[in-house]
Amino acid sequence: MEQKQKSPFIYKNYIRWPLIVLMILVVLAGLAYSFFIDPNATPVATFPCVTYKMTGLYCPGCGDTRALHALLHGHILQAFDYNLLFPIIVLVLAWYYLVGLTTLIRKKRVMWIPQSLPLWAAITIGAVVVLFTVLRNIPAWPFSILAP
Repeated sequence: MEQKQKSPFIYKNYIRWPLIVLMILVVLAGLAYSFFIDPNATPVATFPCVTYKMTGLYCPGCGDTRALHALLHGHILQAFDYNLLFPIIVLVLAWYYLVGLTTLIRKKRVMWIPQSLPLWAAITIGAVVVLFTVLRNIPAWPFSILAP
């Protein structure tokens, strides 16, 4: 006789639905804050980059807040200008968010997501981020274009 597999704790309804609502509310609140607060006009309302403050060098995330604000207002090219990698990262994070949300709602995975990241992909991503960080800190054209 085959034993029925128990569902994970996260799929219990008393946990699942509040988690779904919380996921949606947190993302909406963050997007609303980023939409209405202009980091260029009110820099006090956003967190400063600790790496830049301590070293004077741009980290791979410098310009992300301004890029998100630009994306939310439909200024895609301006978002790329603030941080070239950010719009690409937003697409990946949005995909992972949708996978997590639909998995919670349906109690099974309905969208594709890799189970693991191959070593070559992790090394490539790391190399791109390091190269991007080094190049955006070179104070000469054309590398200065990468600075936020």
